[in-house]
Amino acid sequence: MVEMTSGAIRATLSSMSKQRALIIIGTDGFIGSFIDSHFRDAGWKVHAAVFNRPPRDNEIRLDVTCPADFDPLPIGLPVINAAGLPDQDASAARMRRVHVGGMRHIVSWARRTACPHIIHLSSISVYGNATVGTGRTEKSTRRRKWNPLIASLPYGRTKARAEALLEGSGLPWSAPRLPAVYGPGDSFFTGQIRRLLENQGRPLPPGGEKSVSIMPVDRVGPLMEAIIDHGPINAALNAVGAGLPWKLILEAYADAWNLPLYHDSRRRFRDFLNFADPGRQMAAYYAAFGAEFPDDELRKSLGWQPGGDWRDTVRKAAAAYSSPVIPEEAHPF
Repeated sequence: MVEMTSGAIRATLSSMSKQRALIIIGTDGFIGSFIDSHFRDAGWKVHAAVFNRPPRDNEIRLDVTCPADFDPLPIGLPVINAAGLPDQDASAARMRRVHVGGMRHIVSWARRTACPHIIHLSSISVYGNATVGTGRTEKSTRRRKWNPLIASLPYGRTKARAEALLEGSGLPWSAPRLPAVYGPGDSFFTGQIRRLLENQGRPLPPGGEKSVSIMPVDRVGPLMEAIIDHGPINAALNAVGAGLPWKLILEAYADAWNLPLYHDSRRRFRDFLNFADPGRQMAAYYAAFGAEFPDDELRKSLGWQPGGDWRDTVRKAAAAYSSPVIPEEAHPF
């Protein structure tokens, strides 16, 4: 692992830290909006880029698939790339354009402008079919790139290719690999758990004692700030807020919604093949095998601890999901 790449970059980062300014791409998304709020609340000057809504003050509209859209961005500042397609139903071609093509354009822009640090929000999905199981460290679990036999989902394949492009760019970079991120307005995790618990009395898949890694969305902003303060890690590392037994996560959501919680007495293998119901399929694998991604290396490198109460974020996510109106800032994209 390389802490810094040159004396010139160290000088740039030192100057940058005094400016307390940065670029965030994708601030109209679920995670990006929370990162944006964190840095603004901490007194940073944020140059924000949005795509799915009209830009507001101090924002521009940026399509990562269009190279010319990067031209208005200021130079000499670190950039956080929070843009992406969380919609698992999006076509493989569209995911390639956004994740892989978008990363090519970010790298090209960063080379032209001498960007001191690219922070790319990666995903544990880069591990392909190894995203289930426990003890999935970076060294024990290899990035699956785009081999369809071991990384069958387009999302994971394209995120892995984007990460590989950044790694091979020679630019200063960091790529925290996030697990399921949850919080008010999350696009998948909370909604799938709600549907599981309301599934017409159908019992949950048995098991659930093994650990599952999750990240409260309000911890991502502090993590980004810790990475900027540290400087380029020049590595892709697991970044996890909490590793908890799957049953405990379900119990926290059930308590928040005052819903019953009971499990089947036997394992039903059709749940593992239930591609029509991704929440049910997720629950079957999590209950049987867990999904744990230790982030000891990242914490040691940064001296970072997530802090906070993960249950509090569950309660906020559950309340937002139950609400008839979700604030615009929390909408995923």
